[in-house]
Amino acid sequence: MSAAIRLYDVVLWIHITAVVAAFGALFAYPIFLAVNARAPLAQRAGFHHAQIAFSKRVTGPVIGVILLAGIYLATDAELWDEAWVGISLLLLFVIAGLGATVLRRGEEALVAASEGGDEPAYGVALATARTWTFVTLVLLVITIFFMSVKPF
Repeated sequence: MSAAIRLYDVVLWIHITAVVAAFGALFAYPIFLAVNARAPLAQRAGFHHAQIAFSKRVTGPVIGVILLAGIYLATDAELWDEAWVGISLLLLFVIAGLGATVLRRGEEALVAASEGGDEPAYGVALATARTWTFVTLVLLVITIFFMSVKPF
């Protein structure tokens, strides 16, 4: 057993930690959304403001760390020919795109509806947010599968 820590191992640790930091909270969103939806309508916006802030200040920037660390790992280990690397990279871009578009718009719609006191609009926005959260979570789980199992 070697006590030496390789740069590759440190970058792998950074890559995994970044994934947890960027996307870990998303796995709790279904519960957070359900609990928040039971609060009085005027009080719901605070949570959605926090979602948007987390996305802008943590998830977005940390996706860059995930990407850069992944590029290093694939290059250092000469893995660019592996299908699971390309599929995972593509899924990362799709997940990031969903976060920056439909998920963000959904969160903004939830803020607008709750601050505007529009319960029906909130219900529609909540259903949409739940759907896209579920889609994003499924894509994350698939990506983790490819990165862990390396099936191709």
